[in-house]
Amino acid sequence: MRDSLLKCLLLFYVLSIASDEISSQNLNPEILKTFEYEDLLSLFNEYNGDSINQEQIARTYISKARTEEDTIKMARGYDRLARIFHFEKNMMFADSVILLTDGLRHKTYPAMGYILKGYLYDQKMDFINSNKNYVKAYGIAKRQKNLQQEVHVMQHLIASKIIWGDKHDALKLQHAREKIIRSPDYINILKKLTRSNAQLDIDQLYINELLSSNTNYVFCHLNLKNYDSTRFYLKEGKRLLNKYSWLDKQGMVNWYMEVEMELSYYEHKYERVVEIARTLLKKQEQIEPYSKMNVNYYLGLALTNLHGAYEGVEYLIRADSLVDTFNLNLLPKDRNLFVSLNKYYKSVGDVKNRIKYLRKLIKADSLVKINLKYFEPSMIRNIETPQLIHEKEQLISALEERNRDSLIINLAIVILFILSITSMIYYMMRRRKDKIRFDSLIARTSKSNGIEKHQYSYDISSDVINSILKKLKEFEQDQEFLSTDISLQRLAKLFDSNANYLSRVINLKIGKNFSQYINDLRIDYAVGKISNDKKFRKYTIKAIGEECGYRNAESFSKAFYRRYKIYPSNYINKLNKTEAKQ
Repeated sequence: MRDSLLKCLLLFYVLSIASDEISSQNLNPEILKTFEYEDLLSLFNEYNGDSINQEQIARTYISKARTEEDTIKMARGYDRLARIFHFEKNMMFADSVILLTDGLRHKTYPAMGYILKGYLYDQKMDFINSNKNYVKAYGIAKRQKNLQQEVHVMQHLIASKIIWGDKHDALKLQHAREKIIRSPDYINILKKLTRSNAQLDIDQLYINELLSSNTNYVFCHLNLKNYDSTRFYLKEGKRLLNKYSWLDKQGMVNWYMEVEMELSYYEHKYERVVEIARTLLKKQEQIEPYSKMNVNYYLGLALTNLHGAYEGVEYLIRADSLVDTFNLNLLPKDRNLFVSLNKYYKSVGDVKNRIKYLRKLIKADSLVKINLKYFEPSMIRNIETPQLIHEKEQLISALEERNRDSLIINLAIVILFILSITSMIYYMMRRRKDKIRFDSLIARTSKSNGIEKHQYSYDISSDVINSILKKLKEFEQDQEFLSTDISLQRLAKLFDSNANYLSRVINLKIGKNFSQYINDLRIDYAVGKISNDKKFRKYTIKAIGEECGYRNAESFSKAFYRRYKIYPSNYINKLNKTEAKQ
């Protein structure tokens, strides 16, 4: 729902996108050179959806500006290129906008470059980097007193706070935004800040601003559970839509219907939920995959309350299928989909599917934790991952016990008896070695494990190195290495760096490759946790491994042994015995 909302509300700031797509036809480069700047921008709009011709138009615009040494017009050309390709290429052109105009005191640039990057990251569901770029744009817009940019960026900052941060802070920020756009002179400010030849309907642009403000109030009050206020602003939004005629109107209509559906569920108006959901599902081509998932989810919940779980589970399963099919990144509230499915399969005694949805819930929580650490660290305490892991392990053990054949058990007992005799000798021989390794490990845990700094010469600036080392230190302090989804590329993106620089700094400054670095951090964390937390020792090896960022017990045990030449099970047993003797 948030994704489709922000796409609608971006319209007024991506104003160069025109109304109708036209059939692709090759443009004559020589004729394009005779066009004036504004004519080229208008032509760019007319070819919406045709990236080949749009690129040719934008590059003609840039070439003309380069000849005249007009930096702002060059930036405006790259600005257009940053909207028509895939993520990586669009990001490259957005960076070009920033590089060209960095340090200039212009009403639009370089803030527009950061707005583009914020939007691109938002479409990738990378909310941390999206927010960082919007914050930069907001600071520049305030310095340049560009209220149009300022209120646009506030829209995204408010949405992020509603989802990830303090909802009351989001409402306060929205009050500030509302005050700006309701000021008597705001329409005149829009006219002044909008290019004179942009051919915009200023009245419609202002209604778009009012709609964006209204959706903020709707979303804030819905998440604050102020349902009467939510109803009030829904009614006001529908009134504004009656005056609205831009192309994104149908998307906005669908969004308001989706919110009313969700609100009706919270108000226990389940028949209304079913009515709205079925209406929206008839518009399959008009709604985004995330919205389809959301509609199926609330339809499933409403039918469950009206007719029982058997009637509703079909739509809950459809919602889950959409998550997998489109690889949707879920928001904190969406974890309830997996909670609901786990609850249903618990009621029918289906252990396999309970394990399936517990795993999905644990994975969803691990992704949510990354964003919460950035936006609202205090909310992490509400995610009970260790308990979920423990519950999952108990279910797996019960399922394995139920399916175990008695003949295999008896055979295993005989084999174990034979193996116990042969392994006893081996055990006695290893006992002495394990004691030496155990003593060595206990000694190592009492020492600090800071980042070792070697002296090397390389072609990375000292500022970049120090920045990466500082962020690595914060990464270690925040224990973000415990996430199962950490990768070199992802960490580099979080550091505002690139994978090559990050890998080289880790190699040269820490003396390890990336995998060794992450594994050593996780295993050292495991050793410390095992050594100091008796309750933690009672977890299964698999549960301990997953808590430390490993996907299975085998990879955790192997990494533990490579690090300290002793298996975690042996270490726990010896630690318990040592403490029992004291």
